[in-house]
Formats: sequence, C-alpha cells, structure tokens
Amino acid sequence: MDKKLTVDLMSRKEDITIEEVRTFNSYKDWTDERILELINTLKILSQIMYNNWSKRPENGKIIAMNIDNQTKIAA
Repeated sequence: MDKKLTVDLMSRKEDITIEEVRTFNSYKDWTDERILELINTLKILSQIMYNNWSKRPENGKIIAMNIDNQTKIAA
C-alpha cells in the first residue's frame, strides 16, 4: 500500500517521513539529519499553535473602540 502525501493532512495519523519530504524539489538534496530537524521543528510549531488555539476563549476577545474619546500621544 503506497502512501500519498496530500494537501488534506487532517486525516494523517503518522508523521511525515524523510522520503516524503524528499519528494518536494526544495528538499531533495537535504541530508537526513536536516530533514529530521525540519520535521521536529514543524511538529513543535504545530503543538505550540494548537495549544494556543485550544486555550482561546469560546467567543474570542472583543475590543471596544471609541473614536470620540481618542487621546493624542506626544511624539
């Protein structure tokens, strides 16, 4: 069974492999170590983004803006 890297990655259950990364022209000449570092960096970034997103308030933050009461800041 061949795996195919698709744009729809939400259904993936396993990490991307070195071979899959090498299928992209930008990474075909990278070493295994460099690709593994890229994969680990992306995993950390996605964990940070997910943790930040999952802790946000249900309704989001509301910022009130009152144009009539704007103050000027001296330069």
